[in-house]
Amino acid sequence: MSIPETYIQTSWGDSYDDVTMEDVQSAIEETIEINDDESRFWVGIFVGDSEIVLESHKNLTVLGIFNDTEEEKIEAKFDNWAEIEALYKIFLTKDFEQVQSILKAK
Repeated sequence: MSIPETYIQTSWGDSYDDVTMEDVQSAIEETIEINDDESRFWVGIFVGDSEIVLESHKNLTVLGIFNDTEEEKIEAKFDNWAEIEALYKIFLTKDFEQVQSILKAK
């Protein structure tokens, strides 16, 4: 059994490996629909021995964790889900520098 390179986890208990944009879009739709202000989901990408995580909350806050010790956390508030979806498209290409730049600019 191989270790997945990416995964998605939700606050309502769903989890999938080998994440696609369709998985992210489904998680966004579910996050919007769930009647819980604390609903959120996150996508993790394994890079060598490290894990990079992008976590999205129902209130449009996104948290990026760019190393295992969580020393480099960036939190940003977005205006809408379309912006967050666009961020995940970049994230899944593993362009972490661009993701960090977008988060810092918010």
